[in-house]
Amino acid sequence: MRAELLLKLSQTHLHDTQGDFKNVMISGPHDYVLMEMRKEELKEDSDMTRVTAELVNMDVKLFGLAVKWLLKHGFITGAVVKCDDSQMPIEVDLTKASLTPEGIEFEKRLG
Repeated sequence: MRAELLLKLSQTHLHDTQGDFKNVMISGPHDYVLMEMRKEELKEDSDMTRVTAELVNMDVKLFGLAVKWLLKHGFITGAVVKCDDSQMPIEVDLTKASLTPEGIEFEKRLG
């Protein structure tokens, strides 16, 4: 599963648009973070703090940038991203994070 997901993340278009990959449009790390947040949200004992940079195999800066992107585009709410003086993320708090209806719809199209 992870290998297939990494393949999806590394490509914006797939030549084979049939079968399992029909309408899959993953374009960056923010999509992977959104997918992991949705998986967590669907759990009975959901806890967004389990979605971490380590879980998605990213460094804190990239993870923070992905979360900032999701916030900016209205796919999630409640996340807090602390940045250094150069506006690079240094800490992410997902304690109160949740997907918006737009985020849920976008995540459904990711595959």
